[in-house]
Amino acid sequence: MGGNPRYRLWTRDNWQGYCPTIGRMLDRGWSFTITCGACRLEMRVDTDKIIKAKGRDWSPWGKSAACRRIGCLGRMRLRAYAPGPNEFIGI
Repeated sequence: MGGNPRYRLWTRDNWQGYCPTIGRMLDRGWSFTITCGACRLEMRVDTDKIIKAKGRDWSPWGKSAACRRIGCLGRMRLRAYAPGPNEFIGI
């Protein structure tokens, strides 16, 4: 846990209010991985591609994408690392 103990009490809604968009997350130094819930494929996220396709004001909260592994029917979700609280946050 990071230096500020208040973060451990935060809900998903608190995190979403703190960093509602991909641009805001990047401004705060967050990094991302994407993980499939079915096959557990985990990949780094190219945020430049996301911003080019969707813009800095795009919100990843509550969204998912089809798994990129051939034959997997699962969904992939973003997982963000917030350096301030030193914590991983499920988006």
